[in-house]
Amino acid sequence: VEPAANSMAWDTWFLEDNQVKTWIINSVSSDIQSLILRKKTARDMWIILGQTYGQKKRKVRVYQLMKDVYALRQGDLSVVDFYAALKSKWEDLDYHLDNIWNCPQDQMHYVAKEWENRIFLFLVGLNDDFENIRSQILNSEESFSIEDVYSCVEAEEQRSLVTTGGKRDHISYHERSALVSRGLGGALKSLRKCTHCKKYGHTVDFCWDLHPEKKGKRGRSSSGKMPVSEDTKSSGGKASISAEQIRELRAYLGRTDANQVQASDETKANHAFAV
Repeated sequence: VEPAANSMAWDTWFLEDNQVKTWIINSVSSDIQSLILRKKTARDMWIILGQTYGQKKRKVRVYQLMKDVYALRQGDLSVVDFYAALKSKWEDLDYHLDNIWNCPQDQMHYVAKEWENRIFLFLVGLNDDFENIRSQILNSEESFSIEDVYSCVEAEEQRSLVTTGGKRDHISYHERSALVSRGLGGALKSLRKCTHCKKYGHTVDFCWDLHPEKKGKRGRSSSGKMPVSEDTKSSGGKASISAEQIRELRAYLGRTDANQVQASDETKANHAFAV
């Protein structure tokens, strides 16, 4: 309670009240600060905060935080950014829960189980690129802290970035599996690009815009079925890979390696410049 202005205790109260006001302002987010900045005393600030963010508001906030945590996925985020986003939500959640325990031992067990659950949430939210390291952690008999798990996953990401020249592979695990199941022939075909029409699936030698006479040879037959060569029939339906396809694949891999080396050199140069 504010003492009388002519009281000897007023100076001490005024100093301490301003200290509490400063602490309150620094403890809330910028959007909340605007609600309390013009309040005269720390008590007035506290009353406004209690009315605005009371028990009912706290439950809504906890619900929203829990919803965000369980829905959060890595996506295009790096491991560092994904972990930071999760950790920020967890810290906010811990602040709003603030459980009161009668038995310290029960509190220790609860905290241990809660962090184990958070390890699972972190692993679940990772992209499929980390399936191997995720399986190793889950199958291990050792007990890991969340910091240990994060360190392992982040190290795996750095190793992957080094081998790919600083580029992230955005092709998911399931997409890569589907590409393998389609076979090498389908992959080779998808690598071809016509220098004339800029479309994939064929080369300029077989571009229908330049060679309309080849449309009947490369297209569908009148029965609506793709023509089958005698070589394919005699091999029991297994398509062979031509020398031209092998040359195309080698050329593509050569270009890919060159691009990765160039990207790696640029990344190192940028890092050296930044240092």
